[in-house]
Amino acid sequence: MSKLLTLPELLAHPGMKDVITPFAPDRAGLAEVARGRGGPIKINYEVHGTGPICMVFIMGLRAPLIAWQRQIKYFGHENGDKFSMLVFDNRGVGASDKPLMRYTTSEMAEDVIEVVDLIGWTRPKQLHVIGVSMGGMIAQELSYKYHDRIASLVLQSTAAVIRSEVSFFDNMKRRAALIKPKSLEERLQASRELLFGTKYLHSPDETGIFPTNGDRFNAEELWKSENVNQPPFLAFISQVVAAGWHSCSPERLKDIANNIENILVLYGLQDKMIEPHHSEYLLEHLGPLRARKAVFEDAGHAISTEHVHKYNEMVREFVENADQQYGNNIQAS
Repeated sequence: MSKLLTLPELLAHPGMKDVITPFAPDRAGLAEVARGRGGPIKINYEVHGTGPICMVFIMGLRAPLIAWQRQIKYFGHENGDKFSMLVFDNRGVGASDKPLMRYTTSEMAEDVIEVVDLIGWTRPKQLHVIGVSMGGMIAQELSYKYHDRIASLVLQSTAAVIRSEVSFFDNMKRRAALIKPKSLEERLQASRELLFGTKYLHSPDETGIFPTNGDRFNAEELWKSENVNQPPFLAFISQVVAAGWHSCSPERLKDIANNIENILVLYGLQDKMIEPHHSEYLLEHLGPLRARKAVFEDAGHAISTEHVHKYNEMVREFVENADQQYGNNIQAS
């Protein structure tokens, strides 16, 4: 098993110079949301691409919009004539406001729809929603309340409700580890182990710049720590509470499935963050007539990074087929 570069070695590596090069958005701004819901709260958003297919990407716990960088490149720039993709920082992270209040996935879903309204994507069945982890929980809330706006739904590495299969004490230990102060090296190690499968971490970096994918992940996280506003501790805890208290009942899942014809559930069998049985629960209650599944046997939590090419192509095919079904083949607003 390969040994990762030390942090001093990584910082001295020439690849650190442009480990992440953000793409210029076609539109960007700070959207004021949540008036009358404890706000206003400013949500930092970007739209990449000018194509007719409108995609809404919702990121997970503590992650800023740049975490979608591989999808921004593929959908918003390499295929920006076909897709318009919205990415944003959820309340509590990045350049969005970080109010000290209780967060819920339902309130965060309202944030999303208000940003979508602001940019003018208001037609029926116009939206293709992709949510990962906590973002998938937000996507469930969005789909339940605004199903008339949604043409397709992709739920990646997420849950209707968190139910741990480990013992009570092991579960408490995991939750305590989320908020325990850690050194940078400890944080990176914990993140790697929770997000990725072992094979991926020790495989060569696809770009050939860093020795392994694990080294590239460390390098990208170091870049984010220097270039992205880091959430204060209490804002992070607010997001943890939102994810931990999320609950989408079997009845609500059935309602989502009855009103959204195109649903794709993706998960990795090595996911240690939100174990595979959570996705299997989603599939059971959404029902086989509506929900398709894609299982990545050697993947962890971050499938959109770990299997980026297969993931992008799978999502693209799924979204294009759904969009043709509703005849949304006109230019995005």
